[in-house]
Amino acid sequence: MLSIKSRTQISVLLALAGVVLLLLLTAPDKDPELQQVAVPGVRVAVVGLHDLVPSETVSGRLDPARRAKMHFELSGQIDARPVEPGQQVEQGELLLALASGDYEDTLAEAEARLAQESRDIERDRELFTLSRRNYVLQKNDLDRLKKLGADSLVSQSLLDETRIKLLQLEADVAQLKSSVASAESRLALKQAERNRAARNLARTQLLAPFAGSVNTVEAQVGDYVTPSQVIAELIDTSSLDLYVEVRGNVAQSLQQGDAVEVVVDEVTLSGKVVALQIDPDPATFTHALRVRVAGTAVRPGQVARVKLPLRVLSRVTAVPTTAVLYDEGQTFVFRLDSDRLAMVAVTLGERVGDLQVVHRGIDASDRIVTHNVSALSDGQQVRVITAGSAPE
Repeated sequence: MLSIKSRTQISVLLALAGVVLLLLLTAPDKDPELQQVAVPGVRVAVVGLHDLVPSETVSGRLDPARRAKMHFELSGQIDARPVEPGQQVEQGELLLALASGDYEDTLAEAEARLAQESRDIERDRELFTLSRRNYVLQKNDLDRLKKLGADSLVSQSLLDETRIKLLQLEADVAQLKSSVASAESRLALKQAERNRAARNLARTQLLAPFAGSVNTVEAQVGDYVTPSQVIAELIDTSSLDLYVEVRGNVAQSLQQGDAVEVVVDEVTLSGKVVALQIDPDPATFTHALRVRVAGTAVRPGQVARVKLPLRVLSRVTAVPTTAVLYDEGQTFVFRLDSDRLAMVAVTLGERVGDLQVVHRGIDASDRIVTHNVSALSDGQQVRVITAGSAPE
């Protein structure tokens, strides 16, 4: 058996051998090869000048273009209800009717008074003609008696009696003349009375002011209604209106009659601006806008989006939105100078589709990186990727 001293020596030798082996394994190569750093490829484009038409999309709900909340102009009891909600009606078709007996009697009385007044006026005109003839005859008779009286052939009493008859005839002529002169006025009063009665009789029927669909009916046969009570609603769904509120810059770019695009459930429709509030709402500072579309493919209550064109931007500097780097609240683009990148701070404007307007920082002749800008850095060496090649 080995002694303790021999075992210690063997352990030390083994430890030294392990250290030597470790140094040999971790020793660097005598001639290490330097690895070359790969130069990334980038896609670039010239900034250029662009003519852009920005737009703003707003949404709202479609409402019928024509809506009438209807009520009677008279008080009375509902006598007929020939329509129900959802029913299509033509213009002038009966919706509701009041009991009309009293109004029919009032019209009959007014027509009778008008006819009687017409007959009285005709009689007065005939009497006026006859009275004027009698007056002329009586005056001639008086003149004849005056001549005879001058020769003492007639008595004074006969002459006085003739004078009295002449005065009576003169009074009758004056009265009939006044009656004939006021005939047209009296006839107009009776005619107005008759027309008023006829209109009241017509008001007992509630007629459709336009062709459309009955939306609501709020009265049943036998109900008593008053003029202030809305009892039916009629809508016209052949055209629908989209009501939206827009900002001032949008309102300034539009005018009545402009054609716009309206999207309903991914279906694009042609719309037209039919109303635009010029003076903004004092509370919201927005302008009310109404756009009309055909109601053939859509229905009331649907949500619609309208694309409104804004002021045209002519010859502005713009870059693809993918070329902009956002870093700590600032915006940058990478400009290509020879084969290296310059990280340039820019001031952005409006975004129009896939293009971003740039107000300051770059020129139209600059070449910029258009994609994958988040992986780049200032001063980095790059190579340009041509069309058709794949980036590394």
